[in-house]
Amino acid sequence: MWFIIDDQMADDRRIRRLPLATVGLWVKLCVIHSKGISMQAKDPAAYPGYFDQLDLKDAGGTMKQLQQLIDMGLMEEHGGGWRPVYAEGICKEPKTLTEEQREARRKAGSKGGRRKAANQKAKQPSSNLLANSQANGEQNSSETGSETSSKLLGDSQAKTWHKTDTDTDIPSPTPPASISKQTDTPDAGFDRFAEAYPGSVGAKGRKTEVEARALYAAIAGNPVELTRLQTALRRYKHAVNDGQIRSGHIPRLNTWLRDQWETWAPEPISPPPSHKHTWNCEHVHQLMDPHEDEYDHTGSLRNGNPSEWWKACQACADELNNQETSKEKQ
Repeated sequence: MWFIIDDQMADDRRIRRLPLATVGLWVKLCVIHSKGISMQAKDPAAYPGYFDQLDLKDAGGTMKQLQQLIDMGLMEEHGGGWRPVYAEGICKEPKTLTEEQREARRKAGSKGGRRKAANQKAKQPSSNLLANSQANGEQNSSETGSETSSKLLGDSQAKTWHKTDTDTDIPSPTPPASISKQTDTPDAGFDRFAEAYPGSVGAKGRKTEVEARALYAAIAGNPVELTRLQTALRRYKHAVNDGQIRSGHIPRLNTWLRDQWETWAPEPISPPPSHKHTWNCEHVHQLMDPHEDEYDHTGSLRNGNPSEWWKACQACADELNNQETSKEKQ
């Protein structure tokens, strides 16, 4: 994946109003985000889709500089952090190749390589072809050697004629069918996570490794918690690399997953409060307004004598609430 800066960027008024150091930070953050998106295409849990305050600090930036970029419309809040805004005339949004596009490129490169090799072989003189065959031990006797020499000479002439005197390319064999990528498994996810962890995991099959694997599986079962765990690992690795945590103080993975990972994770995002339907909410009105003329509006809720219209609307609201409660329990 490439992050491409437009050659008109220097003339853009938003860039010209920013300090040079802030422009440099913008480039670095865009590259970090682009790399993360590329990793995310291979493993969705590898990057959450945004950079956080720890990434900003690691890039050498400050919140003041980030705010300058936000004010100019070059950054925006997203999820638990920020991401670039790809503005026309400044840069181009990076594109991730699909599996089909990668496979097509691989096939095209393989076919082109075979064709080039065949063309180079066709251009070799017969003496070189004969020398190559002798070096590979293809001649067993002088009689066989003469036959091989004449055969190679004939092949060489045929290939040369085929390439120079016709417009037809030398046919290449059909590449083998690609093997579909296997679905990722929890064990594979743990293995990648353990490999990225800066500390020890323990021998495979031992108590510490088994416990770490079980703790990871319990967390990874919830996609939201898995994203927090991946972010926690990135932050922890930054702290280790920066020297904030000495190598001798890094716990084993099972201990970190049991006692410490949540201290490095971002705060969980609280789900939005659920809507409780009432007799006067818009959802009830959408259902009941077409039938309003069918009900008597005489009555007073304040005096304890609600109208038939209010009773029908309240019954509709209760039914909607019961339906949503049943869905949550399923």
